[in-house]
Amino acid sequence: MLPAPSYFDVMINIKNISVCFGNLTLFKRLDLQVRRGESVCICGGSGSGKTSLLKAILGFVPLSEGTIQVDDITLNPRTADHIRRKIAWIPQELALPTEWISEMVKMPFELKANRETGFDKEQLMEYFTLLGLDRELYGKRVNEVSGGQRQRIMLAVTALLNKPLLIVDEPTSALDPESCLRVIGFFKSLCDKGMTILSVSHDKQFAAGCDKVFIL
Repeated sequence: MLPAPSYFDVMINIKNISVCFGNLTLFKRLDLQVRRGESVCICGGSGSGKTSLLKAILGFVPLSEGTIQVDDITLNPRTADHIRRKIAWIPQELALPTEWISEMVKMPFELKANRETGFDKEQLMEYFTLLGLDRELYGKRVNEVSGGQRQRIMLAVTALLNKPLLIVDEPTSALDPESCLRVIGFFKSLCDKGMTILSVSHDKQFAAGCDKVFIL
């Protein structure tokens, strides 16, 4: 058993939350703590509320009860935007309204919240290498790249944003076992640098590579 994290060790502190949609209760009185620099994978059956939990942390799904704190800030309508600036979010289904990969990877840096970070192509190429991606993909059209390659490209771009918290839904759903191992290693390297990662996955190989698994 790991010792209970101190207040200052906690990046995500979820206390007694319930999420309901009409008469449907997805989960009730849920507690979860994620330490800074930790990788946690949420697992559970279809319809158990895994993605809704991620969206609740982002402030996109209202709570019926309980509280969520991110980086010591309590989530509420006034703080939601501030909290989101601390989070890099990769949903399972990505809409990519660009023709070229070189355009796609720069899009997040055009947002007001990320302009100060600045796009660094050389660092992105280093991340490509760690994730088993050919550097030549940078010059290809989006429709020439496989779903698994797009997943890893977005992970590389997200890491480049250098946010303290990464939240990702099914990061390895389109990957073979070898590519999954690369993602596990990549996430470990990000956590070693202080990033916290919260993911949802059905992939047992990926879940086993995380620091902690939370069953919903």
